[in-house]
Amino acid sequence: MEKMSYKTFVWPQNPHTYREEYVREPHFYTAEGVTYFDGMGDMQRVIRGSGTFFGETAYSDFQKLAKLFEDRVAGNLEHPLWGIRFCYFTGLELTQEPRENCVSYTFQFTCALTSGEVPR
Repeated sequence: MEKMSYKTFVWPQNPHTYREEYVREPHFYTAEGVTYFDGMGDMQRVIRGSGTFFGETAYSDFQKLAKLFEDRVAGNLEHPLWGIRFCYFTGLELTQEPRENCVSYTFQFTCALTSGEVPR
């Protein structure tokens, strides 16, 4: 299977989990002390997952991913089965005590609202 990638980073081992969540937040407004339903907001797609980097490059792989997290510009997240999503990198967490040649982590991406075109 091909490897997952985000911008310039290619996962050396694909993450263990990959989950896409579709969310719409209801909007309300208040007038004269009464709250009214005002419709549904835009659909938001949030992608979450977890994985482990193994081997001699485990720490440097995590550091490369962490460096991308610092960039505030959206980019293409490419999954070998689910295709391309244009996303902001919105979460990265180291989920363990450091071990030799092994780094476990979780990640989160939030898809940018686009007109259906994925910029390349």
